[in-house]
Amino acid sequence: MAEENRSWGYRRIQGALANLGHKLARSTIADMLRRQGIEPAPERSRKTTWKKFLSQHWELLVAADFFTVEVWTDLPAETVPVITRNPVLI
Repeated sequence: MAEENRSWGYRRIQGALANLGHKLARSTIADMLRRQGIEPAPERSRKTTWKKFLSQHWELLVAADFFTVEVWTDLPAETVPVITRNPVLI
């Protein structure tokens, strides 16, 4: 649960488990996560991997176009990336 929802703290996980019928103390959840090597929520949310980010946002990324445009100014030409978002109809 903590790995799938990186921003959830101990109390949020405690509430989700209570909704499923499991009564656990916040300290028990903290101990379980620590034993599994899972950091507290503030650290987890700061360390999102690219793989996780892409899997969470895949639907939006698939609906985006990526291309570059050369922009001419008084200085030499500069290549600028352009991202456009297309609406997704599901």
